[in-house]
Amino acid sequence: MSRRSRPAAATAHAGGAGGPLVAVCQGRRCSALRELAGGQAAVPELRDAVGGTRGAVLVTLDCPGACALAAVAAVAHWDGGEGGAGRAVWLSGVDDRGRAGALVEWVRAGGPPPRLRPDLAVPPALADAVVGVGPPPRLADGRRPPVDG
Repeated sequence: MSRRSRPAAATAHAGGAGGPLVAVCQGRRCSALRELAGGQAAVPELRDAVGGTRGAVLVTLDCPGACALAAVAAVAHWDGGEGGAGRAVWLSGVDDRGRAGALVEWVRAGGPPPRLRPDLAVPPALADAVVGVGPPPRLADGRRPPVDG
């Protein structure tokens, strides 16, 4: 397991309005677990959900160093444009089809609301996937979006 990760890359963005910021690990272990579980389709489904959700951003991560919790994803509220991102809730086991589907539906519903700890807004289907709350993922240029709370 590597503790180093390359900076994340934003792969989708729908305008300057706020919405969910979703980070998905694309590291070796997370990708392999999704493939073994038949959940590789979850990433394109998530990409489609982000593309159809106002203000949503999808960020791919090389490896955030949470391999023991694989496959992982993080969700935060993004204020859009030059605005900041709130704290991120980290989810484990998103290789599971049920969790992956619940994540897609949460994104379509707008993700966590602004100024609320994201773990307090997690849908019931993802409650047992929560492993922690932390700063939002880094952007491609190495910056972290400013944290709002």
